[in-house]
Amino acid sequence: MRWLVLLFGMELPAAMAFVDCSGRPADDFAGGPDDRRSWRSWLIVAMVTAPLLVGNLIVLGYYSGVVRRASPTRF
Repeated sequence: MRWLVLLFGMELPAAMAFVDCSGRPADDFAGGPDDRRSWRSWLIVAMVTAPLLVGNLIVLGYYSGVVRRASPTRF
């Protein structure tokens, strides 16, 4: 049972990033719809490789490349 909770906890960030990517407008991505489609593919890879901790690196790349770019800067 502990392993299931651990695996779910490792999968959750990648799954939430995929949901975020699917709900974001294409204007938030640097390359438009093509970039959005490629990020979806990478986030699917992240969901599969999350237990190996490789998927979390992909999620961090998504965060720095898309989410921070689309967020307004506040000082």
